[in-house]
Amino acid sequence: MKIHLFAFLIFTTLISCNQSGILLENEYEVTVKAEGVFNGLRAYLKTNEDPRNSIATDTAVVYKGGFTFKGQIEGTEMRSLTIDGVNGQTTIILEPGKIKVVVYKDSIYKSTAEGSFNNVVFNDYKKEYKAQMDNLNSVRKALMASQNDPTLTKSLKKQMDSSRIELKNFGFQFIKANTDADFSLLLLNSVIDQKGFDLNLASEAYDQIDNSIKIKTINNQIISNQIKTKIKLAEKSQLVAIGQIAPNFSAPNPEGEFVELNKIKGKVTIVDFWASWCKPCRTENPNLVKLYNKYHPKGLEIISVSLDRESQKDFWIKAIEKDQLSWYNISNLKFWQEPIAKLYGVNSIPATFIIDKNGILIAKKLRGSQLDQKIKELFD
Repeated sequence: MKIHLFAFLIFTTLISCNQSGILLENEYEVTVKAEGVFNGLRAYLKTNEDPRNSIATDTAVVYKGGFTFKGQIEGTEMRSLTIDGVNGQTTIILEPGKIKVVVYKDSIYKSTAEGSFNNVVFNDYKKEYKAQMDNLNSVRKALMASQNDPTLTKSLKKQMDSSRIELKNFGFQFIKANTDADFSLLLLNSVIDQKGFDLNLASEAYDQIDNSIKIKTINNQIISNQIKTKIKLAEKSQLVAIGQIAPNFSAPNPEGEFVELNKIKGKVTIVDFWASWCKPCRTENPNLVKLYNKYHPKGLEIISVSLDRESQKDFWIKAIEKDQLSWYNISNLKFWQEPIAKLYGVNSIPATFIIDKNGILIAKKLRGSQLDQKIKELFD
């Protein structure tokens, strides 16, 4: 009897604590005020890494202009908040603790979230980003109105260019000023998904984020690894950017003799990545043969790097003979782990890189008529 009574007292104590508003470890409570939204409509918290494949992680039903999400989460993640019958969505930072959201049904993206550290930081980011946008729009309007004043127009164009760069790099600067926030890690992972991001600024921003944030949770560790991978890929991509010196390489030909790029370069050299099992590559080969036969006497060289496997060496050799690839053919026979493909950032084939006589990359990823036209321009 005493045991049952003791258990009952513990159970009622836990219930009392929960009813008192004290949250358990890793528990979140998102209280949403949504005036004007009809009772009975369903609201959702959704993952937003991929908008096309978002997953609802929590649901609630609107009652008397409000609703509450409650659950558990380890760490900090971004969520999209949507409501049936309300156009658009708003983004909040979901993390342990109490979060208060005010939804404006006619402009849900303007909704606010408060009550947790990272939502405060997120709000600061949105305010500062809006200020940057307002400044850019102000300069744009002034520029449009200055067409009759050449001096002012020139000055405003410079200001416009400067404002655009500031806006593009704003995220990096914000991260450097908020190195102790999980949001900064989430923001950096998003910013470097944009094409043409500043690699140096990205590396600096990542280095300055507190290490305690990077290892704080499993999710943060995953995001940190994603960021490091993206930066490494960008570094490799920069190595083979147009205007850069093509990275040198060497690998064995079918007879086992090593061929080195820098020793066989012609007036123009095509580095071609392919494989015997790649149908688009085999379809493109006749076009390369035609180009080689026409322009090799004028100084065109081709070096084909195969992504075949060790077990496919015979298929590789037969494909060279069948397709009449009478130029340099090399491979380490390591499939997608081919070191030269990794060096050149190749993740799909066929892939071509065109190099001039000085070893400078002048074009890449051209096929068919585009490749024909480029080689024609270089020789004719």
